[in-house]
Amino acid sequence: MVGQTSQEVERIACLWAARLDDGPLPPDSQVELDAWLAGDPRRLGAFARARAVALHSRRAAALGSETSGVFGPSVGRRSDRSGLLSRRAVIAASVLPAAFVAGGAWLYLGQKAEAFETRRGETRVVPLDDGSVMTLNTLSAGDVRYGDGARLVVLKAGEALFNVVADLGRPFVVRSGETTVIANGASFLVRRLTGAPLQVMSFGGDVEIKGETGLPLKLTANTRAVLRQGGRPQHLGGVDADRELAWRHGRIQLENERLAQAVREFARYSATEITLAGAEVADLRITGLFVANDPVAFAHAAAGSLDLKVSVNAERIVLSRG
Repeated sequence: MVGQTSQEVERIACLWAARLDDGPLPPDSQVELDAWLAGDPRRLGAFARARAVALHSRRAAALGSETSGVFGPSVGRRSDRSGLLSRRAVIAASVLPAAFVAGGAWLYLGQKAEAFETRRGETRVVPLDDGSVMTLNTLSAGDVRYGDGARLVVLKAGEALFNVVADLGRPFVVRSGETTVIANGASFLVRRLTGAPLQVMSFGGDVEIKGETGLPLKLTANTRAVLRQGGRPQHLGGVDADRELAWRHGRIQLENERLAQAVREFARYSATEITLAGAEVADLRITGLFVANDPVAFAHAAAGSLDLKVSVNAERIVLSRG
């Protein structure tokens, strides 16, 4: 189908979720579902929402059957078929409002959170239950919530690289603030740093991004997007994977970067403060590959290449004009 409205996409996703509620699809139907999901970036998110609602309704139905005696014998006399129809009715009635729940609360239904974090200067590789891998950069925090309807990671702060195993029945979703990132069989990075717009980069595969406003944006391999608070995702063009992922090897790669920005980057990895004496020094630009947790070596290299004076003591490093 082409040219479907958002309401039609949600309705069809609901129907597929109801079919899956009966059990695994036959091969021809699975092919049909896969083709439908691949035909429009909106469909994967709609399908995840419908599956989450289906899971929640099953659990509610199970709870109701366990407590049927409280509500009288008529509840216990319903047939299995009428119970199935009831679940489908719940899904159909719930999927549209669930699609607009603030903050993506639908994703949390029935999912147990496992927290993660890294300290300053620490990176960490986290194998996930489905074979996907999450690699955390310094000062990152959040949690992982895996359920029957979706695979969810909430990134509260920091930076994480995701190498995702495809599973069309369970989209891989990353939420950070009011931004939702959906992918399947992709490699992508989400960066949420204090005082900076949120960034999403794709290194392989398609990634869908939904901000607080506007239409979703799809990233293809080796492209990036930025999201400012309250705004919609904006495409920023190509991405240098070696530079952006140098932190995996304990390095910071700078390319004609302002010295002030370089200092902020080193502060993510080391508690040793680098002070720049004056706006003129802060505006100087530097290029090079440096050890992330060695600000002293960086300061000496910067002083040598930019004709600066470096002063080092137990508390801080100062770069100034000689």
